[in-house]
Amino acid sequence: MVKTYYNETKERLLSLFRALLLFIALLLVKFDIIPPINQSIFNIFLVFSSIYILITTIFPVYKYPIFYKHEIFTAIDVILVAILVYLTGGISSDLYLFLIFPIVSSAFRYDFRSAILSAILVTLVFILFGIIQGVNIILSNTYIRVVELGVIAIVLALFLNYIGRESLKLEQKINEMKIFSEIIKTVNSSLETKEILSLILDSAVKLLGADGGTIFLKDKDTGDLIFERAIGEKGELLEGKKLSKGEGIVGWVVENGTPIIINNPQKDPRFSSYYDKLSGFKTGSIICAPLKVGDEVLGAIEVINSNRNRKFTEYELDMLMNLAYETSVALNKAILYNEVNLEREKMKKILENVGDGLVILDGRKRLSMFNNVAEEIFKLSPEQKEKRCTEVLKCRNLSGELMCSECPLDKMVFQGLSLMQYEMKVWNGEKEIILGCNLSSTWEGRKVTNFILALRDISLAKELDRMKSEFVANVSHELKTPLTAIKGYSELLIKMNLPPEKVRNYYQIIYKESERLTQLINDLLEVSRIESGKIELKKEMVEIRKVIKERATFFQTQTSKHTIVLQFPEYPTFILGDNARLAQVFHNLLDNAIKYSPNGGNIWVRVSDKMEDIVIEVQDQGIGIPPEHLPHIFDRFYRVDSSLRKSTSGTGLGLSIVKSIIEAHGGKISVASKVGEGTTFTIRLPRRFSLVDPLTGTLSLPYFFPLLWREMYKVQGPFAFGRIYYEFEGLISDNVRKNTIYNLANRLKERLRPNDLIGHGFNRFYLFTRTVMDIEEKVSHIPLGDMGDLKVHLKFLTSVNNSIEDVVKLVNEDF
Repeated sequence: MVKTYYNETKERLLSLFRALLLFIALLLVKFDIIPPINQSIFNIFLVFSSIYILITTIFPVYKYPIFYKHEIFTAIDVILVAILVYLTGGISSDLYLFLIFPIVSSAFRYDFRSAILSAILVTLVFILFGIIQGVNIILSNTYIRVVELGVIAIVLALFLNYIGRESLKLEQKINEMKIFSEIIKTVNSSLETKEILSLILDSAVKLLGADGGTIFLKDKDTGDLIFERAIGEKGELLEGKKLSKGEGIVGWVVENGTPIIINNPQKDPRFSSYYDKLSGFKTGSIICAPLKVGDEVLGAIEVINSNRNRKFTEYELDMLMNLAYETSVALNKAILYNEVNLEREKMKKILENVGDGLVILDGRKRLSMFNNVAEEIFKLSPEQKEKRCTEVLKCRNLSGELMCSECPLDKMVFQGLSLMQYEMKVWNGEKEIILGCNLSSTWEGRKVTNFILALRDISLAKELDRMKSEFVANVSHELKTPLTAIKGYSELLIKMNLPPEKVRNYYQIIYKESERLTQLINDLLEVSRIESGKIELKKEMVEIRKVIKERATFFQTQTSKHTIVLQFPEYPTFILGDNARLAQVFHNLLDNAIKYSPNGGNIWVRVSDKMEDIVIEVQDQGIGIPPEHLPHIFDRFYRVDSSLRKSTSGTGLGLSIVKSIIEAHGGKISVASKVGEGTTFTIRLPRRFSLVDPLTGTLSLPYFFPLLWREMYKVQGPFAFGRIYYEFEGLISDNVRKNTIYNLANRLKERLRPNDLIGHGFNRFYLFTRTVMDIEEKVSHIPLGDMGDLKVHLKFLTSVNNSIEDVVKLVNEDF
């Protein structure tokens, strides 16, 4: 079937030609070149026909929305020309051949139905004129003209119809080839699925002169059909929606892989009217073809007409199948490209984020690709791609010399190797890095196409190896020193007869070196436990002042040249920690402070309560530490070179152990020093207690005392402070104990106000109030009979008879 369509340019030209021809005819009559039968009637006709011609020229026929518009206006044109011919003499009129104009106009438009209609109307009009005028005109002349015009009209219409149909077929084929050429060009040049689908669907609707169309794609997982692209009335409402597997005519086409034409879908049981209701469109005919690649169906393309448009034909189904084939090719190409692209992107992301550095160079040693790690190592930028490695990598061997003169890439090519391993150094702008390199290559015949350089930062491993060697050397040295002394003096005692004084002296030296050896072994075991993660903390509530005071008292008895000054809060300062380990920390710090202060002086130990943290400072007036040694002061076996090193014993492990213990408590240690002025170690330990005691719902003691001291010193005035100590008699279960303590806490809180302080810990309650002066009497009258075998000891202080110093004394007596 050859379809009729309208070219806007051609329609405008035909309208102008028609108007010009009719106006020429009217002017010939108006100026009496061809005189009319009745001038007055002609003038009226002239006005109406001029208005009609003007309107249909400004608004050509193809613009009117009415049905059968070309047939209607062709009939009006025939009637208009017939009236003009009749007014100028009828059959004998010189303008009778103007009746052929509507036939020619329709034929040139390829509107063959209108052309045949014009021919029939013209023949009938001439027959009518012949009948009307046959009385006054010679019969032979009348019938000859009637036959002449009728034959001319019909023959011309048929001839132009044939020429027009053949021209239209040719034009339609050219148009189809042009559209297919554009589609193929787009398919070959673009991998954008949406762009290709839009073009193909638009082309299908345009070629078939349809009202709308849809491309469906099949969901591989569920088999559902997705409205990928839809055009036509409210087509945007459909995009993204789904048809279930096998649903509707499209579902049938996809399931069977067979194209179909349905020109009355309302009577087809496969048709679903749901989407017609959704869009408001009334489907009158459907043509649908599957999108197939081999035996796999990817989806379908569907074109529809409304019930007001014509039906589809087999010829149009063939065209749609050709479009479906191009669509399938494009889809398959796009799918394959997307899969390849996805895999490439996945591989690219893996390479970019792999832990090792990766650099790929082409056969001319130019950078083709590098990942994030390599970019960080060599400080590369995207602009440095395609540059030679000698310009941007600047690799050096372990001696620090540039490797370009003995390039591993050249060595690989000359020796025909596929894999090489070596080490090199690079400077990344901050520090020198040692890299372990795995170099491989890809070959085409005897030519290298790519070098693949995998890099791993082995600086830490090298440093660990160095430290391990240094550790073994240090341990050997430290063990050798006391063992040499022990062995030497033992040999003297065995082989020589020495006076008692020397024997005693040698025994003392042997004992001292044995103690040193024991201490070294213990420190090594301690370091080993710490590094293996086996250091165990027996955490409990520790009064940090007490731990420090015990160590300070010990060391103060060992020296007369030093004075240990303790600066503590007035109240107990608790942290959650291991008492023995913390004692070890302060033992080492005080030992170092005394050892490296050969001229004596003060050693300060300051404790500051920051509520959440406890800050401890140990400061001496010793020789100090040079700045270059400070970063390594906590390293194992690290000892600052000084004149005291030979005269002071030590393993170089003490501060390393201190740091490990502090960090095991969740704390931090730092050091500050000035040569000749002294050194300060600062420790920050977290309290890690709950603000509220979970057993009693009162303040826990680590927070109660700082809050109490703030309250006491904040406002001078009357206060009451009490301590309530409790103990149980007899065998009582844990649940009974907990319930009894909980009940006692509640009865105490009943006698206090919201702003009063109450704390609990170590079998004690502490109370503080500024408003209740008779609290001792109230507390002493708490009925304890229903609390089991509970003994309560009360002691209260009031500001009437006591001072803050008395509170300090009472609290510190308990701890």
